[in-house]
Amino acid sequence: MVKDLTERRLARILLLGMVGMSLLIALLLGGYYFVVQRHDFDGVMVTLRQRALQEQQTLLKREAEAIGQDLDYRRGNAESVLRAEIQQRVDHAVSIAETIYRLNHGHQEEARIKTMVIEALRPLRFFEGRGYYFIDTLDGQCVLLPTSPQLEGSSLWNNQDPTGHYIMRGLVEATQNLQRAGFSRYYWYPPGEKTMREKIAYARTFAPFNWLIGAGEYVSNIEADQQQAALRQLRGVRFESHGYVAVLSMDGRVLVSPTRPQSEGLLVSQLNGQERRAVEAVLGQARRGGGLVRYQWHHPDSDALVEKLSYVSVYAPWNWVLVTGVYLDEFDQVMAAEQQAVDGRARNRLLVGAGITLLVLAGALVFSWRFTHRMRAMVRQYQARLEQKNQELREHARKLQLAAAVFEGGSEAVVICDADNRILTVNRPFTQITGYAAEDVIGQSPSLFASGYHDAAFYQAMWLRLKQEDQWDGEIWNRRKDGSIFPEWLRIAVVRNAAGAIENYIATFSDISERKHAEEQIRHLAFYDPLTGLPNRRLLLDRLHQALLNSERHGRHAAVLFIDLDNFKSLNDTQGHDVGDLLLVEVAARLKQCVRETDTVARLGGDEFVVMLENLSVEFAQAVGEAERVATPIIQAMQAPFELAGYRHHSSCSIGVSVFFGCRESVEELLKHADTAMYQAKAAGRGVARFFVPAMQEALEARLLWESELRRGIAEGQLRLFYQVQIGPGQRVRGVEALVRWQHPERGLVPPGEFIALAEDTGLILPLGNWVLEEACRQLAVWAHSPATAHLHIAVNVSARQFHQPGFAESVHGLIQRHGIHSSRLKLELTESLLLDNVNESIATMQALRTLGIAFSMDDFGTGYSSLTYVKRLPIDQLKIDQSFVRDLTTDRDDEAIVRAIIAMAHSLKLEVIAEGVETEAQRSFLEHNGCHAFQGYLFGRPMPIEQLDSWLASTQGRVSGAPGQAG
Repeated sequence: MVKDLTERRLARILLLGMVGMSLLIALLLGGYYFVVQRHDFDGVMVTLRQRALQEQQTLLKREAEAIGQDLDYRRGNAESVLRAEIQQRVDHAVSIAETIYRLNHGHQEEARIKTMVIEALRPLRFFEGRGYYFIDTLDGQCVLLPTSPQLEGSSLWNNQDPTGHYIMRGLVEATQNLQRAGFSRYYWYPPGEKTMREKIAYARTFAPFNWLIGAGEYVSNIEADQQQAALRQLRGVRFESHGYVAVLSMDGRVLVSPTRPQSEGLLVSQLNGQERRAVEAVLGQARRGGGLVRYQWHHPDSDALVEKLSYVSVYAPWNWVLVTGVYLDEFDQVMAAEQQAVDGRARNRLLVGAGITLLVLAGALVFSWRFTHRMRAMVRQYQARLEQKNQELREHARKLQLAAAVFEGGSEAVVICDADNRILTVNRPFTQITGYAAEDVIGQSPSLFASGYHDAAFYQAMWLRLKQEDQWDGEIWNRRKDGSIFPEWLRIAVVRNAAGAIENYIATFSDISERKHAEEQIRHLAFYDPLTGLPNRRLLLDRLHQALLNSERHGRHAAVLFIDLDNFKSLNDTQGHDVGDLLLVEVAARLKQCVRETDTVARLGGDEFVVMLENLSVEFAQAVGEAERVATPIIQAMQAPFELAGYRHHSSCSIGVSVFFGCRESVEELLKHADTAMYQAKAAGRGVARFFVPAMQEALEARLLWESELRRGIAEGQLRLFYQVQIGPGQRVRGVEALVRWQHPERGLVPPGEFIALAEDTGLILPLGNWVLEEACRQLAVWAHSPATAHLHIAVNVSARQFHQPGFAESVHGLIQRHGIHSSRLKLELTESLLLDNVNESIATMQALRTLGIAFSMDDFGTGYSSLTYVKRLPIDQLKIDQSFVRDLTTDRDDEAIVRAIIAMAHSLKLEVIAEGVETEAQRSFLEHNGCHAFQGYLFGRPMPIEQLDSWLASTQGRVSGAPGQAG
């Protein structure tokens, strides 16, 4: 009886305790959930309102800044637009004058032609009737002034505006000043006004009458036009749903008011009521430097007064106040809708939370009652089953020990076999790796998983080690249930009983497929190019070594083809490296199509590829032919167009071939020989193949030696300057051309033809050219101290690489300042190809040097593809007739015609002209007769060192009567 009462009381206490605890937990969780949700929703609403208001403020400020930038752009372009239109008008007037002159010259008297031009331009008007043309002579005589005809015929040379500027002199100077380009600024009377205003004028000279034809416009007119255009544009600006822009002047006048157009033009003092108060608030904010302001304003839909948020900024150049604003009632409506939506979501979540709490409470009650009922039954049965449980625990102790061993391995698969090697149990990772469920394999032999990759000897060695060491581990390939083969790392341990007999085999293994795949990827990356998939340099060197051994073993020739794409860098520079990579992939595919499967195609890097051919003919000549039959299709394949992501590219390649036999040469020497032959192919014009011969290597080594000696010669001061005189009118010496020579310690005096090209190719032309300029400036400084030589100039040849080097103009300026010479005594000789390679860059550099006073001569004129358009644009002072035209001048009619044309063109462009290579009196006479009065050549003197030149100048006193010097 006592026992039953104890059980009932225990069950009752347990039930009440669980119900009370469940109820308490449910209430606490529900209350906490309600408080947190309410707090979160309130915080969300505050954050949303602040963020939305901040976004509105940012929008208004951004709009104001954008409008200010637009106004700056208008103002910045106003004067340039005005200048362009004035220049166009003046060009039109000059065109009219030239047409009248061309049609009447020779048929009418000059005075009559002048009158016709004046009367043709007098009635012309533009700029809404404000603009007109004026004509003056270059000495200041007024010829045409439609607004003040009484001044025509009088001199305006000394007229000054209120700033003291001489108006007429400024116009004449503007037509002769390249920097001002014909434009002049001054003050003049507008038509019908007595006060001068600033004006911009443009003028051009009309050469037939020595006139100055011009026109102009007042700056204030274009400024006012720009303001009105800006106001019209701002009146139509809209953003958001009702956002717009208003404009006020700082003195309180309404300029733009999209919602109150009737107020535009009124002062703030003329406004009434709330409108006046709002405008005063905006003006007050503007005077404080601008910023955000709130006020009441008429809504465009209802005309009701609502609160408005505006950003006020001041546009100082025009003294404007810019106002960008939005109505806050729309913002409040949006926030109210958001608040309502948030509240709705909050209510729904609270209802859901309450429902969940009630369900949890009900579930807890049911669970508590069922749990209590079950506990009562368990208590009744506890004593009866206690002994039985103890027995079951003893019986299952061994099974639990085995189960612990099975799962102790973690993520590895575990297989437990009995002493006869039959599977007793497996774990879950085993099923995941192999696909076999436990019921599929229990009772089976592990040979079920055999893949067939291993022979009987492999398994015999495994069992022998197990018997000797009771364990084995290693890599093995097994088969999954789906038949796929996979690698695994297997460990087998033997379990023995107290008597030492084998009771179980425990095998643990893991799938190492990913590790094997990673090893394969690492091996592939080590030996193959990741872009093209071709063997890389490392694998190529290994195969070349094997090819050497095979050639030695089988007695057959082999070959290496070194392939380099032509102009690949230009594709990367113009289309980008992505397109360049596409080209490399396509090239690799075409190369593989051009060779046999047994041949090797590899990529060394960049745009360099190598093809290795094995098992060629025993005879060298036949092997060369076989290699050539492979190289030819490769060249043809590379010349076919490439389609690269919508861009069609035409390419070519240069191939160097080295045929080898046996191990007579190393792998590095083979590649070096093929590379040398490839450079010979590029020198032969690209798109060809060249075979290596020992002479190529000798020539390369000789060139490297010659380069090394030239580099040492420049560093050790072995260069010398020779000078060849240049003769002007009256057989007087005008100057000299500086010509460099190399005083080689062993070869003697080396002419420039033997080392200038090498200097260009190797980049040594930069220090060499700088040294020549330095020496020329130093010599000019010496000559400047003597009246007999102070007037002489020195012409210096400048290479393309030196001229296009960044900072070239600054370095020349530094030389002039350092030596203190007159810059007009230095003349730079530039070739056609140098100037036309990049015309805009060349003109910019020449203009920078020309401002220093340096003159320019175009050397070798007529030998290239001259463009008269470019020659006209280039700021050159002199054309130099190439000696190839002068050499056969008296015997070749074509050369005569070319020379005459060059001289005529130089005169028409107002350029000096000089002829080089003049060696006979007949050549000099022909040139002088046709208008060329400056010469250079052996007839007047050979190039000579400075000491000999100074002696000759002193003896001849600067006048040629015979040929000076015979230095070569």
